[in-house]
Amino acid sequence: MTMSSTGGRRKPPTIHDVAREAGVSRGTVSRVLNGGHYVSPSAQEAVDAAIRRTGYVVNRHARSLITGRSDSVGFLLTEPQERFFEDPNFNVLLRGCTQALAKHDVPLLLMLAGTEDERRRITRYITAGHVDGVLLVSSHSGDPIATELREAGVPLVACGKPIGIGSKVSYVAADDRDGARDMVRHLLAQGRRRIAVVTGPLDTPGGVERLAGYKEVLAEAGIEVDERLVVSGDYSRASGEAGAERLLAQAPDLDAVFVAST
Repeated sequence: MTMSSTGGRRKPPTIHDVAREAGVSRGTVSRVLNGGHYVSPSAQEAVDAAIRRTGYVVNRHARSLITGRSDSVGFLLTEPQERFFEDPNFNVLLRGCTQALAKHDVPLLLMLAGTEDERRRITRYITAGHVDGVLLVSSHSGDPIATELREAGVPLVACGKPIGIGSKVSYVAADDRDGARDMVRHLLAQGRRRIAVVTGPLDTPGGVERLAGYKEVLAEAGIEVDERLVVSGDYSRASGEAGAERLLAQAPDLDAVFVAST
């Protein structure tokens, strides 16, 4: 099937072209595109084949004007932009989210809000209805964005339990505390007793929970926490290096290090 327009530019196929190619009504094509309800198997097959032949793609802008939905989801990272490129875990999360949404033909919009100005602009954009929901990654204590989006009625899922509002926001999280406990138990089993730790950011749930797990296992083993063996970091390579140098300077007798890296 060929279509053209003045000026030689190829005109994209429309829902009317699909209906004509499939030999069905426009309403039938519309029902197929919206889930296939009340459509016979033969009509469904004919429309699917016509879509493949014509190369028809749903006009999301036109659909959003009708439905009031954007048919897109935001991936919101509340970290400085350089962290997105430094921390491989963010890319893993982004890839997984993109793949899951692609199965439903829903695009994912990457949003970075590492500063107060960026947070305000992105919050306005989201609450204006430009995305249907948000995947919030790396929310820090005191960061109001989760609360603001929730109060605006924006569907929200956080990566990690948001500090202070965990019971009010849906979230997916690893068991940071138990993971830290396993790490420290392993070091104790190797005969280590002067175990130091480079924490994660202590205004994030991962940083708080991993440090708590470290302290709990030492207490179980009857070992008092030596604050000279505890330094804070932010999961970056630079903070890990700085933390190790500080530990070696103030506690040269340490015999193991637990680094609460992502």
